[in-house]
Formats: sequence, C-alpha cells, structure tokens
Amino acid sequence: MSTKELHFGRVTRLPKPPSSEWKSILSLAPSALATFPARDIARQSLDLISNGTNNGRFMSVLRGAQADLRAARVPILVNQHRAHRLIVPPRDLKRPKRRWLGQLALELYFGQLFRRDSAVLDLSPSRLGVADAGDAVWCPRPLYVQWDPDFLQGVRDLYAGFFLGDDQRFGLGIKQLGLGSAGGLLLQHLGEDNQRGVRFSVAKLQSTLREISAARTKEDGALHRNTIAFGLYVASLHELLESLELAFDVRRAFMRTHRGQMASDASIGKS
Repeated sequence: MSTKELHFGRVTRLPKPPSSEWKSILSLAPSALATFPARDIARQSLDLISNGTNNGRFMSVLRGAQADLRAARVPILVNQHRAHRLIVPPRDLKRPKRRWLGQLALELYFGQLFRRDSAVLDLSPSRLGVADAGDAVWCPRPLYVQWDPDFLQGVRDLYAGFFLGDDQRFGLGIKQLGLGSAGGLLLQHLGEDNQRGVRFSVAKLQSTLREISAARTKEDGALHRNTIAFGLYVASLHELLESLELAFDVRRAFMRTHRGQMASDASIGKS
C-alpha cells in the first residue's frame, strides 16, 4: 500500500462496554501477575477500571493514538464504532496479509511506548485485525494506562538498549524495572539470536515471566505496579501474533519506530 493510499478512520463516541468485556480482558493477565502483592494489583486494577469508565478521557487517548499512527504512516484505522465481528478471523487471511498485519501490530506496540506517555493495552485478535474491505482496523476496548515516567523510561531504555546494541542503556533499563537478576532470561525472550524471525506464544510468555519472577532477588527491589499493565499489553500482543501463525521481524518494527521518532524529535528541535 502506497503512502498516497493511506486513509484513517475517524474516532467516534463509544458506548459503555458490557460486563462480559471486562471478563475477557482479565483473561489476558499472565499467570506471573500472581507474584505481585495484592495491594499493587488492586491499585493498578482500580486505575485501569477508572480509566475505562471515563469515556471522554478514553476518546482523547484514542485520538492521540490515531494521530501517532498517522504521523508514523502506519495504516491502521482506529474505529471504535466498528463491531469487532467485522474483523476477518486470522485463519481466513492469506499468508501475506497475516504477515502485513503482524508487522503493523509490532509498529503500533512500539509506537505507543515511544511516542506517548499512555497506551491502549488491547491488541487482541478480536480487536486488531483486517476488515472485510482489506484495511487494518483497531477497535480496542477501553483498557489503557497512563505510565509512570520512571517506569516508561525503563521500558524505553530496555528496548532501545537491546535493539541498538547499547549494553549500558539496556542494563539501566533492567535496573529501573527491577529485573536485574533476570536479565539473561529477558534477553532470551526478546529474541537474542534472531530478532528477524520471532514466533510468539502466550504460553511461552507466561512461562518466561514465571522464570523471571523466580530469578529475581531481594536486591532487585520491588516491581513497579505499572508492570501489571505492561504485562497485559505484552500478553495481548502475543495473543494476536500467535493467532497469525508466522514468525515476525521484531527488529525491523522497532527500527522503523525508532527512526521515525528520531526524525520527529529532530523536526521539533528545529522548530
């Protein structure tokens, strides 16, 4: 699809989600979250529920997400009003279309982490996919988070350090996120040997998170409560990419996001 062919849907007002939607959202939580203190889970959960019931705030977040996608030239239509049944099941998509969708999802994932201080967490295959007209559409449930600045910086340092080969920055991210003793396990999960052909599995993700939790020591410090929301975000991405049954070029998606953000920062600096 050429740049001239890109078009973006209008974000429209949405109804309150039925209670069944929340049950589905909770099913995305990785089992490793059971290692968090109950008070941290309760606090982050209350934040997410409060965000989800504030229609005006969610609409603002969606408009920001659409603006970022447009600026990054990622052809995903944010159309909350579309019923998710209009999304074509992944099994009915041809291989090239599944690969296209998966790469777009990775760019959306990284873009939300590097372009803004909030993120819509729902990337599940019933909400992000290809419509019958052939466009990539995103109809997320109102599940989003406002990241704590220190936590978000840790995530950015983790990914940038890893993909740019900056060991010092990667180590800083590991430390900021309280994952010091589990750095090796995290490297394996990020695709240490081959980031250009990564297959995703929710079961493998949950297993890795349990191993990371077991490997942490008291010296690593407490995990930030935003780790819960981040776990939901990562699990949602894995659910989608696993459903597409292909390996994806994670490095390419990150580098496209990184170069785009660098160009945007340089443009702002000149203005």
